[in-house]
Amino acid sequence: MTCDFFKTSRGRPKTFDRDHVLDVAMHTYWHNGVDTVSVNEICKKAQVSKPGLYREFNNEEGLMIAALGCYEEKVLKPMFEIQTLDKPFAETLNNIVDFVTMQDDACKPNSGCLLVKMRQSRMHLTTGAQEKIGAIQTWMLMAFQEWVERAKQKGEFKADMSSSLAASYIDTQIHSALAQLAQGEKNSNVKKVLSLSFSVLI
Repeated sequence: MTCDFFKTSRGRPKTFDRDHVLDVAMHTYWHNGVDTVSVNEICKKAQVSKPGLYREFNNEEGLMIAALGCYEEKVLKPMFEIQTLDKPFAETLNNIVDFVTMQDDACKPNSGCLLVKMRQSRMHLTTGAQEKIGAIQTWMLMAFQEWVERAKQKGEFKADMSSSLAASYIDTQIHSALAQLAQGEKNSNVKKVLSLSFSVLI
């Protein structure tokens, strides 16, 4: 999964550009991890004032929640759209593997997944940010479960497990793969392991 790092507009915005600031915040959290990023750093990268940022997002928690929402729309939903293309279950699994292990030359080492990083740091986040992560996680599991159920109806899902368990298994394998990528594991190795882990479902 590529972070497409900092392919944002350059120069100081003439007015407060919410989308620009969210893009910078999302990529900064994604690339550096939430534990090491300050509001001052984001303001500097986005070239906006701290008062201006707080007027738009209220506080750091508001910015983080909005950045997670931006990540959900720009990164997670495109991956889940793969499941709606009505392709065979096995082919869709392969497409997800390709999406997850995609490498961008502008982003070395691979940044993994912002949601994974926030889940790993969840206990250090505010209540609002934790609730946002929980909401995204619930949505993801439901989307996986509905996809598995559709595959079962078509006779394409062969594993002897419930749809909810399969959804949790798929989520766990993707989470593990993205964590390995963020730790510097080679994409080719992660791709092989993820493909192997998914093979039990078909």
